[in-house]
Amino acid sequence: MKKYLLIALCFFVALIAEAQLLSWSPQFPSHTTGITITLDATKGNAALVNYTPTSGVYIHTGVITNLSTSSSDWKYVATTWATTTSNANCTFIGGNKWTFTIPNIRTFYNVPAGEQILKISLLFRTGDGMIVQRNADGSDMYINLYPNTTSTYARITDPFREPKFIPLAEPITKIVGDNIAISAVSANSTSLDISFNGTIVATSASNTVTANPIITTAGSQRIIATATSGAVTHKDTLDFFVSPPTNIAPVPTGAVDGINYNSATSVTLVLRAPGKTKVEVIGDFNNWVPTVASVMNKTADGKFFWVTLNGLVAGQQYGFQYVVDNTIKTGDPYAEMVLDPFNDQFINDAVNPNTFPGLKPYPSAFTTGNVSVFQTSAPAYNWAVPNFVRPNKKNLVIYEVLLRDFVKNHDWKTLTDTLSYFKRLGVNAIEIMPFNEFDGNLSWGYNPSYFCAPDKYYGPKNTLKAFIDSCHKNGIAVLMDIALNHASGASPLAQMYWNSATNNPAANNPWFNVTATHPFSVYNDFNHESVDTRYY
Repeated sequence: MKKYLLIALCFFVALIAEAQLLSWSPQFPSHTTGITITLDATKGNAALVNYTPTSGVYIHTGVITNLSTSSSDWKYVATTWATTTSNANCTFIGGNKWTFTIPNIRTFYNVPAGEQILKISLLFRTGDGMIVQRNADGSDMYINLYPNTTSTYARITDPFREPKFIPLAEPITKIVGDNIAISAVSANSTSLDISFNGTIVATSASNTVTANPIITTAGSQRIIATATSGAVTHKDTLDFFVSPPTNIAPVPTGAVDGINYNSATSVTLVLRAPGKTKVEVIGDFNNWVPTVASVMNKTADGKFFWVTLNGLVAGQQYGFQYVVDNTIKTGDPYAEMVLDPFNDQFINDAVNPNTFPGLKPYPSAFTTGNVSVFQTSAPAYNWAVPNFVRPNKKNLVIYEVLLRDFVKNHDWKTLTDTLSYFKRLGVNAIEIMPFNEFDGNLSWGYNPSYFCAPDKYYGPKNTLKAFIDSCHKNGIAVLMDIALNHASGASPLAQMYWNSATNNPAANNPWFNVTATHPFSVYNDFNHESVDTRYY
């Protein structure tokens, strides 16, 4: 449980040197100390930027302890949502900054003696809870605690990190030949040094040190701060990536948008992202760390990015994301499977623990946001009825089904076992309410995010195929209800071109209208006059 002290961050980063979302004092807080936390509302999702308080700004906070089961399992929450109690009231200090002071961490949260406090978990909100300051990706904020105040510690303070459950470096745009400003602090040390790519670039006998080395080569870069006191050392490591110049090349012949399977060991990924500058791919194939080989080629017209990944293991599922212009991490719009960090944990539930056998775990140690999955040589489904003859449209007897409510086990297999019921009713067509990937699990499905991925709450895609095949064996057609006029904000098509200030699609979004052209819109309205929308 103490591995959080040796924070090894392997991410793409971009330099924002003016300020960070959260800062705190002391630099190395422990469960026995107090802490003063400062929020810069211009960072993260910037929800509270220029907020003029009517009832103030309030913290919502708990802790992550050794008994927490996940990042969302806050313990000993010390505040109540949508209330304006004095124990949660923050102080405005000007310049879009707010502070909150905890005199003693263990006492404030009333954590029993012996239970280890690992992190403070927190959000900042308006009194009514309608406006909430979070990380840029909408995740909760966390501050790591240290076991005691007497050990030797080191911490890199610049480049800044986003205060996520696993701290990420803030977005950094650097090229070969640039300098990189580095600073670090230490506690209880006699010496503190900074190394950059294996070379010590600064040493100090005090508790602070700075350096400004030159980046000499593209690819992975590593910063290590080392604090030493006698025979005791403590290191803090930050890895980041410097892209080479983007290669201009046409999309390979025959490749289309999305995931193209070349062989059992090779795929070509094609992303339509007009106007974007560069894209990298991160995933299980490169340990979620950008490499020179994972930088995508760009077409001469600036509309497409693509890369071929070789050396894959046949049959293995690979999670992946696109990193667009250093700051946007998103899945593939054409993915047939999507991992969701917030909802996947509830799929194999007490009602049906076998909804999705062998569900690939979400890579929470490496990334945030929805993750796409590809799999070469995936298990095929052999259709028993390859040439189903549809019933006459004029003679349909349709039964509409919301799968999650129709059968207790909420899966395709159980629905398949119920087909005799439909036959006895004289039904010759079953209409399933939307079952492409949607936000959450308990939905009617009209909040689509990925149109090509069956939602996992109903089971694997081959079980879906088996249900359709069984329907056809029984002379029953299957109709898919689908909402093609809008998509939720979790869609990659929305995420890649989004105006966070207005919380709407950006004006240059190739797929969505900024505002709907009709009065009955929900979510984000597709622009069906767009060539890109028509292609999708």
